[in-house]
Amino acid sequence: MDYVIAINYNRLPGTSPMDGTEPLGESRCGGIWIHVDHGGPTPAWVSICKAHMKQLLRTLDPADHPVVVMGDAASLAG
Repeated sequence: MDYVIAINYNRLPGTSPMDGTEPLGESRCGGIWIHVDHGGPTPAWVSICKAHMKQLLRTLDPADHPVVVMGDAASLAG
């Protein structure tokens, strides 16, 4: 069984993660996910091992409004 977490980026509020509408435009991408790593490349997603995904799913609580911050170490340090 695979697991996936939809990251709420470049989506219309209240729409399904499967909705392809990208209100910020196609150049800003959309449909960004955290998913189980299958050993291959991933275009714009974050892949983690299955054990870490299970731990993340047990830890995240949508009621806490978790935030995903992505970037390289230098960009995130400032």
